Amino acid sequence: MNKKDFKRYMQQGLGRCACELKNTENITKYKDIVLWGCLHNLSYDTQCEGTRAYYVYELTTFFNDDDYFLVPIIKAFENIPRRADHTFSHFCELLGCFAEKESTDAKNALHKKYGELLSVLTNKRRSSSYDFERDNFEQICITISSMEGKDAILRIAEDMGRLFRENPRYNGSDFDWFFSCIAQETGKRKLDALLRSESKKSQNILSFYENYIKSQEALKRIVREREMTPSACDLENEVSSSGKLSAASRVRFTRNASAEEKLILAESIISEPDDYAKAELLSVFAHSSESFPLSHGAIIEYSRSSCEKLSDNAFEVLTSCQSEEVYSYARRLLADRERVNYAVKMLLSNYKKEDKQLLLDELYKIPVDYSNESDWHSIGMHILGVKDQKVKLPGEFLCYIYETTLCSCCREYAVTELSKRRLLTKEMIEECRYDSNHSISEYADRYYPKR
Repeated sequence: MNKKDFKRYMQQGLGRCACELKNTENITKYKDIVLWGCLHNLSYDTQCEGTRAYYVYELTTFFNDDDYFLVPIIKAFENIPRRADHTFSHFCELLGCFAEKESTDAKNALHKKYGELLSVLTNKRRSSSYDFERDNFEQICITISSMEGKDAILRIAEDMGRLFRENPRYNGSDFDWFFSCIAQETGKRKLDALLRSESKKSQNILSFYENYIKSQEALKRIVREREMTPSACDLENEVSSSGKLSAASRVRFTRNASAEEKLILAESIISEPDDYAKAELLSVFAHSSESFPLSHGAIIEYSRSSCEKLSDNAFEVLTSCQSEEVYSYARRLLADRERVNYAVKMLLSNYKKEDKQLLLDELYKIPVDYSNESDWHSIGMHILGVKDQKVKLPGEFLCYIYETTLCSCCREYAVTELSKRRLLTKEMIEECRYDSNHSISEYADRYYPKR
């Protein structure tokens, strides 16, 4: 393996890097690359995947030289820009890994930053910009509470409760993710009992506890609202009154509406005279695995519209439409090199054996990078999703995802499907044990125990 390959596999989060460090005779050639990984957030989508802090931390352990990594990590953490929220999360969790292995320097760096952020929030008043300090403070609270347990939770509750009392700008709704994390780690009943007991001794913890309760009640309301399914008529009225559909309405309808309601909406789309309104209603079908229930010819016509929004949404809808008409259109698009990413997805939904090599060749041409300008991530998710349309792609398509994706969530689905088909090689299984996605490593250890 050369250094360029190692860096690429590390960015993907593949366990291949750990396997290389275990077996290579020249481990030092990778040392600077692992340090680079420590200083950057490698996750493609931190909100879905989480950080890869533990993954890169494990890579550092092969070198038995903590100071080489810790000194620049702490320096970067101390000087991190306020807007680098996902990178901040990465550093918090990475330092947490070192701290849990008895690094006093890592622990001190976390507590120092905690104090700095708490001070900023306490003294912050009006601001027109996004509150990155609030998000970063929440993250460091999550890291410290996970690392130090009950005592840390009570210290944070004391500080956060004081913050709520001294600065009315903040309340429990600002830290609902922290509430969720400590409830999950401690157990809801135990946490409730602990806070209820301690709130009798401290006004600050009482303030924290009251905000925690309000946050839980608000979460229940959100869940109830999500269970409400708008009708096709509701969607039409929403577009008519506000000019657009909310993401919540779109998702609730797509997930929960009956086939009859979806047909009613499809008929409304066909008869809608205004292109923008038509595009907005069509967006409901744009991210669904279900084929549009009426004429695919009409959607093809919309894809050629001069209204960019209508054209884009029509192409999104066509990616899940299954018919000879759509298949032929996709082949023409591909031949003319027009809307290639959509043409590939349309052909995947309408897969034919004779198109196997054509599609694989197209897939391996697609640049895979963090910008996703090539739409590689959507195409990868589409490969994984066509099984819901009763399409069984050959294993090579799943291997393509395993070998190229930056998204460990997509890789997880590919790994489990490859396993079901008995297509995981011994090398892949060993790599999976060290994957950045903890679910993948757990899966490998559970179903392929070492002998």
